[in-house]
Amino acid sequence: MWKIWKEELYKLASRRILWIGLFLLAGFMGMRLLSERGNYTITVGQQTYTGQEAIEKDRQITAEYAGILTFETVEKIYDRFGFYYYNARTDSYIGNFANQFITYKMTNFNQTEEISPEEIHFLAEEDWEQNAAPLLNGTVWFDYTYGWNDFREIFCILTVAALLLLFIIGISPVFSEEYTYQTADILLTCRRGRKSGIWLKMSAAVFLAAAVYAVSALYLFVLYAAVYGTQGLDASCVLINVPVSGYHPEKISGFFLYSFLLGLSAVLLVTFMTLAVSACCKNAFLTVILSLALFFLPYVWMNVLSPMLAPLLGWNIIKAVSHFIVSMPFYLSVSWGFAFSEREILLHMLTAAATGCFCAVSGYYKYRNYQG
Repeated sequence: MWKIWKEELYKLASRRILWIGLFLLAGFMGMRLLSERGNYTITVGQQTYTGQEAIEKDRQITAEYAGILTFETVEKIYDRFGFYYYNARTDSYIGNFANQFITYKMTNFNQTEEISPEEIHFLAEEDWEQNAAPLLNGTVWFDYTYGWNDFREIFCILTVAALLLLFIIGISPVFSEEYTYQTADILLTCRRGRKSGIWLKMSAAVFLAAAVYAVSALYLFVLYAAVYGTQGLDASCVLINVPVSGYHPEKISGFFLYSFLLGLSAVLLVTFMTLAVSACCKNAFLTVILSLALFFLPYVWMNVLSPMLAPLLGWNIIKAVSHFIVSMPFYLSVSWGFAFSEREILLHMLTAAATGCFCAVSGYYKYRNYQG
């Protein structure tokens, strides 16, 4: 059995398109991060820092104010650095991470497209209570999180989505390729071909997808830690724009672990769905097309079909279908962004697990009963 499993894994791992895609993705992320580091700029007093020196200086400054965010902390940052603003004369932003944070979160900076430094002021009354006050309730831990905010977008959203698409392309031929080359009839006559051999094929695909996903996550984490350091991992998630409402760990480190597990769940589910489609199609290209259609169906449902069908089906049915839809790979990896409760997250994970099991069993019996 071990030899069969290794052969199946080798066959999957030998697909060049998967590795070319991974190489291009890794190269793009690395080059982008180097570009971000090179363009990183802060201004302290009359001194401007750029590149890695600016990052180190920003980390050093922010560390002086690290801790529970209070109004006194905000006052100290403002008294020392003022507000973060755009200097049209030099075509650059003036400030650092600390005063950028209070400017973005606690002033009118984002309420208009063009604003002069003299016009920036702290929010007042209802605007302050809705936007700034929740950050000063004694639960928000402040620290340097610039790099981790970028990591949330690049890995938790873009990279996971790219990997899911690559896995669909790489795993699609598992069964359909055997139909194309007419080797399925021979394999199904072997002693293990109609039983354990099928599960070995599936487990090899699952292992490869999970391993590549884990290595990709580690690769990006190491890159970001090398550039931005690990400072800020104990800060609060609100600093990297994770929705305050809904379930998620409080610390950034916990959030990334949680996000990694959501992404892994999406990877496993998209693998089982692709395997099921592959077992039903006699053409690898058709498998890719149908698998991609299934992957993007949740987006089409949410943005096109549900508004059109709501008057006909009623909102109760639309809501029930939507809850199932967000348990699918397209949305599952970014469930943290929908402000779901802990109960809803658990329900979506159970739905995803049930769907994955259904796809695995369906694919198994479809391939096993293949008649040529």
